[in-house]
Amino acid sequence: MAVDEALLHSASQPTGRATLRFYQWSKPTLSLGYFQHHIDRNQHRASISCDLIRRTTGGGAILHDQELTYSFTTPIGNRLSNKAAQFYDLLHNSLIKALSQLGVTCEPCSCTFKIPQQKEPFLCFQRRAPGDVICAGAKVGGSAQRRHRTALLQHGSVLLTKSTRAPELPGIEELTGLRISADRLISTWLPIIEQHLNLQQLKTTYSEEESVWVKSFVNDKFGCHNWMNRR
Repeated sequence: MAVDEALLHSASQPTGRATLRFYQWSKPTLSLGYFQHHIDRNQHRASISCDLIRRTTGGGAILHDQELTYSFTTPIGNRLSNKAAQFYDLLHNSLIKALSQLGVTCEPCSCTFKIPQQKEPFLCFQRRAPGDVICAGAKVGGSAQRRHRTALLQHGSVLLTKSTRAPELPGIEELTGLRISADRLISTWLPIIEQHLNLQQLKTTYSEEESVWVKSFVNDKFGCHNWMNRR
């Protein structure tokens, strides 16, 4: 989370650039959406022993285990830019195309109804929003966004296989019988993202300034109980 926050701040600088990052988690971890209440994690017993973190993006809780997480940060010009919704759709549509190439049929959620926030399910993958990636009636891909100054962060997750820490959520493997590794999905998805977003791939490492920001965000934000328990 600290790395994604640092990349968001970097993207808001005058020399900011777009950065796409894929990652997985060293052990099962539950991430709360920014607006969720800390005490609500007690209602999900299967993940009660998992480590806990709070995201800066909204949405429901995600059990990071048998899934692929991505983050996309980019300059957007100004806070009123309409590019945010475009990035959401472009990344989800590119995911649907990548999964299709791997033999998995998905479609974007076309739901139009809005559930009051207090009645939303605790887990992100039990919620539905327009554009969510749906496979055989179940949600397997979703994202959330946050704007900072003149930059955007989009967090997303793709559920590859069911986790024992969230057994109520089927992954792509349970829904289709196809076991797709994170590496295989990345190698298929990345060139499609480049095409859809008109980006050119350039592998890079964090700058010295970004590394300093990462340490600061760990110490002052994501590693603090005050941040975790703020709601």
